[in-house]
Amino acid sequence: MEDLDLCNIMEIEKIRKLLIHDPSLLSVFEMIIIVCNRRINEENICPRMPIEKCISPPLSDHSSDEPDDD
Repeated sequence: MEDLDLCNIMEIEKIRKLLIHDPSLLSVFEMIIIVCNRRINEENICPRMPIEKCISPPLSDHSSDEPDDD
């Protein structure tokens, strides 16, 4: 699968054009893009809940449900 790249998002280019007059902000923005690209493309293992065994409750055999004739 191809890595995602935030640079392909049109809004990113618009923000770059706005920040072109402030090199320090543009630099910070570029670093944020790099970090974000790395994070969205990292292969993270999703934590999962442990699989529990299915234990059926004891069912009545109906003989125990009958009243005692004592």
